[in-house]
Amino acid sequence: MPDLTADSVKLKVERFLTDTADARLLSEKCRDYFDGKQWTQAEKTKLAGRTQAPITVNRVKPKVEGLLGLYDLRLTDPKGYPRTKKHEKAAEVVTAGLRYVAANNNMKEVRLNVAETFFIEGYGGAIVDVRQKKNGEIEIRVEDIPWDRIYYDPHSRKKDFSDARYMGVILWMAADEAKEKFPDADIDALVHAEDYSGETFEDRPRWVDSQRKRVRIALHFEIVKSRWTMCVLSGDAYLVEPQDSPYLDDEGEPCNPIELVSANVDRDNNRYGEVSGFLDQQDEINHRRSKFLHNLSSRQTHGRKGAVKDIPALKREMKKPDGHIEWEGEEFGKDFGVIPTGDMARGQFELYQDAKAELDAVSFNAQLAGDRQQGDLSGVAINRLQQAGTIELNRKYSLLAGWEKRIYRQIWARIKQFWKAEKWIRVTDDQDALRWVGFNTPMTAQHFLEEKINDESLPLTVRQQASAAYQALVQANDQRLNAVVGSRNDVAEMDVDIIIDQSFDVINIQQEQFQMLAQFGQGNPDIDIIDLIELSQLRGKDALIEKIQKRRQAAAEAAGNVQDTQAQTEKAKMFKLAAEADSTQAQADQRKIENQLLLTNPDRVTSVAV
Repeated sequence: MPDLTADSVKLKVERFLTDTADARLLSEKCRDYFDGKQWTQAEKTKLAGRTQAPITVNRVKPKVEGLLGLYDLRLTDPKGYPRTKKHEKAAEVVTAGLRYVAANNNMKEVRLNVAETFFIEGYGGAIVDVRQKKNGEIEIRVEDIPWDRIYYDPHSRKKDFSDARYMGVILWMAADEAKEKFPDADIDALVHAEDYSGETFEDRPRWVDSQRKRVRIALHFEIVKSRWTMCVLSGDAYLVEPQDSPYLDDEGEPCNPIELVSANVDRDNNRYGEVSGFLDQQDEINHRRSKFLHNLSSRQTHGRKGAVKDIPALKREMKKPDGHIEWEGEEFGKDFGVIPTGDMARGQFELYQDAKAELDAVSFNAQLAGDRQQGDLSGVAINRLQQAGTIELNRKYSLLAGWEKRIYRQIWARIKQFWKAEKWIRVTDDQDALRWVGFNTPMTAQHFLEEKINDESLPLTVRQQASAAYQALVQANDQRLNAVVGSRNDVAEMDVDIIIDQSFDVINIQQEQFQMLAQFGQGNPDIDIIDLIELSQLRGKDALIEKIQKRRQAAAEAAGNVQDTQAQTEKAKMFKLAAEADSTQAQADQRKIENQLLLTNPDRVTSVAV
């Protein structure tokens, strides 16, 4: 692909570093504030000259942790929905596959890591790729990308990066590992190459052992002639030549496996997160607290010239709680005294309190959200408090939900592309009974015809033809019934929509819903408990409904067996009574015949019934 040269890719990465320099400096500052690094060295030196302590009251970290906590409560489950009736069963299989991959990759941790950089630095994302195990099995991986390893098209303006023409990931790799992965490349020549300026992509930690040779590599994806292409390079040398992206979407076209999401974009295309709005208030809190403490531990004095011989020593003594001062004047309040500064200290304290309140009022508010409310609040009350305290964050959480949906679409695309062989996965929704779901499982002619016969979505004529063919093969004992004619749950043929089912994991709300269901269930024969469960927000309600249905079916079968037993007993009694009646009638008939013979021909009668 001559349109994509190594020099042009390197130029794009350098252009990203140049165009986003200010935004990245702000993002780095936001991360430092989250980590408690909120004073510059120049500020610390200035405070030291005043004997003033650099106090840090980190209000940023709990606010971010609160945002992440609320996001963690918004539990999400991927679900596949059929686009046509014939894909109804396939949708359940797709759902099982998505949840299997999510569990293998600990999606909860991935989504929280991405959300953290989303709120702090302003954007984050993950890559959905594959890894081949030693046994040859293909494993689908979902890995979050560190913020300082992402680069993208700086002209992109959308928060989901859908208008980006290119993006990529910067990797640091040991030289021996790079030689193993890229045997045709001259890795030794690339170890000390100066490829990109700036500190964002520096190796971490920076004081790496000089004996350990490491090389910086760019995994680059770009749209060339309306197709996503991929290449791997270091500096201005290709390690993997440009080629169509090896990752396909669900329609079989090359795609970009990286999914990014941004919290905010200003008119200069600078991306920033929630923390950037906390910085000024946080600075004021730290400076007010430091100044307030300094005022409380300092004294302004006045005195008649010559009344105090050693003023610095006097100042030192006045700072001590048990200090002692002496002066040569005659009257303390006249020749020497302390200037009252309580109003200054009080003013600093009031402004300090106001700064804290101002910071608490923006973005996540723990008090309004009910995180610090006292007493046993109901689930409804907690839900309303959370809605009131986080209403301005709904859009942010919607952006993250959209990112999750795109990730699951990428997962399904990898499944369709790489799960070609027969594969069985365990479904753990039902804790009482393990269930297995198979992909690409071989299907015999017998199974094929049985499915055709039982598929109510097919026309009646098609089902009748399948039934006739099945009966003919069975009667002829034809071995072709056991021949493999296809595969069940063939991922290449499945056509579904993927949605994210979102719910709140609030135990009080679940308890209240259970009480509500119990109340409705009592004395209301027209209301089915399954209908109420379907309308609720209970997690795992599908598994609960399935359990109830199984128990009802078992109870019905047991009741049917009891009825059958009773019917058989009654029938046996009737047969016994009928047999006894028949026996009595037979004896009566025999006596009648023998009596008749006795009257007409007594010599032939050998015995007489009595």
